[in-house]
This record gives sequence, C-alpha cells and structure tokens, in this order.
Amino acid sequence: MFAEERQRRIAELVSEAGRVNVTDLAADFDITTETVRRDLAALEKAGALQRVHGGAVPCRPHSLEEPTFGDREIHNLDEKTAIARTALSLLEETMSISLDGGTTCAAFARAIADQATARQSAGQSPRQLRVITNSLSVIDSLAGAPGVEIFVLPGRFRPVTRAMVGPQTITAIDGHRVDLAVLGTNGLSDDGVSTPDHDEAATKSAFVHSGRKVAVLADSAKFDAVSLVRFAELDQIDVLITDEAPDEPMATHLETAEVEVVTP
Repeated sequence: MFAEERQRRIAELVSEAGRVNVTDLAADFDITTETVRRDLAALEKAGALQRVHGGAVPCRPHSLEEPTFGDREIHNLDEKTAIARTALSLLEETMSISLDGGTTCAAFARAIADQATARQSAGQSPRQLRVITNSLSVIDSLAGAPGVEIFVLPGRFRPVTRAMVGPQTITAIDGHRVDLAVLGTNGLSDDGVSTPDHDEAATKSAFVHSGRKVAVLADSAKFDAVSLVRFAELDQIDVLITDEAPDEPMATHLETAEVEVVTP
C-alpha cells in the first residue's frame, strides 16, 4: 500500500472511530510504529487529525462547536461505557448525587440502573440514591430503577443536550448540597473544564458548587480541548474518571490541582 493510500485510510479510521492507537495501526497495516507516527505527523500537518498521546483523534472542534446529543452519545461509546462502569465505585450505599446533561453522565445513569436491577435480581438490597438532575436522558435511564429517587430540575430545555438550563435551573440547584456532583464536559485543559454555551456553563458551575465532592467523567479525546466558556477550574474537581491516563503536561496540571485520576 502506498503511503498516500495508507494515510487516507488512517484519516478515515480516525473519523469513524474517534480515536486510533499507534500500536494498533502498526499491526493493522504491518508497518513500524515509527512509520505510523510519521503518517500521523503528515496528516496533522494537513489538518486531517490531531495527534495525542499514543495515537490520534479528530481535529479539535471550534470553541463554539456543539454536536447534537445523538451524535455525541455514539461517539467513543466503548470508552464512555467503561468510564460509566468505573464511576460506580464512587457510589455509597446511601447518598445524594447530581447528574448533569453530559452523554457520559447518561451512560453513568444506565450503569446505575443496570447495577440496581442486577443487585435486586441477586437478592441484594439496592443502593438508596436520591438523584438530582436536569437531564431527560438521565431521567429516562433511571425511571423505575430499584432504590433510586429522582428529583427533576426545572428550566429551559436545550434540545442539543436534552437538559434543562438557565436561571430557574440554577436557583433549584443552589438549594441543594449533594454528596456527589457528577458532570460531563466538552473540553478539559490546564485552564479547567469548559462547554460552548453560556447557560449550559452556568448550570454546570452551579452543579459544581452544590457538590461536597465533584467528579468529572470525560473520555481522553476531551484532553486539551477548550470550549468557549469555562465552568470550573481544575482545583474545583476532586475526581476525573477517564478511559486513559493523561499524558504530560496534562498529568502534571491535574496532579498540581490535586485531582484524583481514575481509569478502568
């Protein structure tokens, strides 16, 4: 296979999968990892992808870009599922939690419901959880889950995130102090966590301030991405649950901010 053809196929794989790994590409194309890295460097220079630790991801979106919920829900689905299952370790037998409108939070809600059903089927008592949320996807996933009580926040509905946002939502959040606040993000960098929309950011910020402990669920494709509005600085986050440990300098920024990084 000629280099141009191989590079075109690599670019297609990045677009389809959302992330590619240097080692896997070397095995798939029967070439050395050094050749893969040269291919990725050439593709990055051409604007076809962005290199990250161990591989490549699609080019970082514009600070205002916000894909639809459906598009984001299927993007990096395996990684989000693994993150959601890992996040179950944050739960205690009885606690209050908040879940925002992120797609990884929606995956976490499904994991909570699946675990609750499995525990009940095994004759075990389910956790007793009070879940405060602005997300219709979270509500859909947790409705009827054993041991889960849902408090639905009011506000203006944003179809792109399937969540309530705005002053009414923020006021309702401000009236709570949950044991654990769980949020998704569009970007995670040394400047903090960010999202494209001002109302969405203000709502996320309220969730951050309402949590005794704050956890961010983000796949590694979000590393070094920056959206328009920052809703929290790194030192406001207690735990980052992700699919792959961050490379330098992101790892040092998280360590300095005393953020615990948890991977599957």
